[in-house]
Amino acid sequence: MSQHESESLPNKLIGGGRARRLPISDELKEARKSPGYWWYRALQLNDEYEYCCKHNGKGPLSATYRDFGDVFSLDFAQWWVRHGRKIFTETKPFKKTRLVMTRDDLATISWDPENKMILEIPLTLKRQTVMRQVGSLIKKAYEGREIDVYKASTAKRMIIKSKMRMSTVETLLLVLETRRKNPTLKLWEVGEKSGIELDLMARNKDEFPTIAMEHRRMTIAVSRLLRQANYLVINAGNGLFPSIQKPNDLQCRVERQK
Repeated sequence: MSQHESESLPNKLIGGGRARRLPISDELKEARKSPGYWWYRALQLNDEYEYCCKHNGKGPLSATYRDFGDVFSLDFAQWWVRHGRKIFTETKPFKKTRLVMTRDDLATISWDPENKMILEIPLTLKRQTVMRQVGSLIKKAYEGREIDVYKASTAKRMIIKSKMRMSTVETLLLVLETRRKNPTLKLWEVGEKSGIELDLMARNKDEFPTIAMEHRRMTIAVSRLLRQANYLVINAGNGLFPSIQKPNDLQCRVERQK
């Protein structure tokens, strides 16, 4: 793909869907708010990936390295320009609605009733009538249909469908980073140092919380967060982001063979 062609292709991680038409400062601002930034950060906490980077891409995560490169030697701006925008930019333009004007246009339409609908609109009707009828048909076509914008992506690397917010990802990585920098701290101390706030609603209304009880609740919460953070980091190295599901060894092997 030439540079001119890639500049005209969309990137779902960048506001407006266009990555390289933005001034670089604006593009980086958008990129830092995207899942791509947090994938980069997650890889920086993956020990196996660090080994891979130190050995020029050798190791079980070599497939990920070929796309993401050395995240330890490049700051995010450098990494995004060299790797990020390339692996997250679509290789094909987004599909669009189009107007069929000629028989030749009609011949190019592929019959796909599961993913397309073809409308015949008589222009002898009033515009308001047409819009009402079209709206009704489209509403019916979309009923019960769940749209996954990433599923149809043609980018080399795709964000998986997830309800996880990037603010949650940020919290998980912060807790894991705090733990690694302070290995002697107790878990409740890691939580406090990371600014974790316990859910007040989870307390028993009839119990009077003591300091020991609060420390125990924080310990349980941080233990859960660290487990999820470790899963997140491992999955990121295996090409799945964002995911806090327990890594599946078979899935990991398949990803590594790509």
